[in-house]
Amino acid sequence: MIEHTYIELMGWTLADPLTFITDIMMAAVCFYCGHRLFYDFDNKYSKLFALFFLFLGMSSFLGGSSHLLENYLGRTPHLVAWLVQGISVLFVELACIKLIDKRNARNLLRAITYGSFGIFIALLFNIQAFSVVKFNSTLGLIGFAFIIHLYKYFTTKDGTYLGVPLSISLFIVPAFVHGFGINYNAWINQNVISHLILLPCYFILYKNVAKVAVLTKKQIQPVPQSGQQL
Repeated sequence: MIEHTYIELMGWTLADPLTFITDIMMAAVCFYCGHRLFYDFDNKYSKLFALFFLFLGMSSFLGGSSHLLENYLGRTPHLVAWLVQGISVLFVELACIKLIDKRNARNLLRAITYGSFGIFIALLFNIQAFSVVKFNSTLGLIGFAFIIHLYKYFTTKDGTYLGVPLSISLFIVPAFVHGFGINYNAWINQNVISHLILLPCYFILYKNVAKVAVLTKKQIQPVPQSGQQL
């Protein structure tokens, strides 16, 4: 169990300040990645992945603030942060579906996506445990992003797609740190350490998603009509 730390500031008792700081750092990285994906590319894959990063950043900001002000706000803000993270996972799943060529397969995967999101909401507000969030994130990143990009790599033989599953593999490290409660002390606990490791993981994922976005944009360029110049 995590041992909470507190500081007194201007009459306020603030909890887990280092967790708050590292959450804000994660939010900043996610906002940057989302902003770049949204404005540097013009296809649905990049836009949806941008929303993944933007909502993930909002979740980190809300989660860090919830930790900091837990003595005053209680548990409800944590549930809001977890819900927002679930929405970010929904966007990453929808982004990956855009890579599927067959319409029937896309429709089936969308139905699975929305159905699993409904189950996530029901479990979240009934169980109210972070384990629900971790399972949902694993489903989105492994069940969709990892497998679909790996599928595209094997079907197209284009190594660009392989960058995304390799990036996702890096997330095993912070998940291991958090899951096994690896910490230095009460201040630098598993939350803080896993957050710091996540910072480069998010950026590496963004860089590889950007490469796929460039590839996707090339694939959807309109074919010139007869008599038009290339």
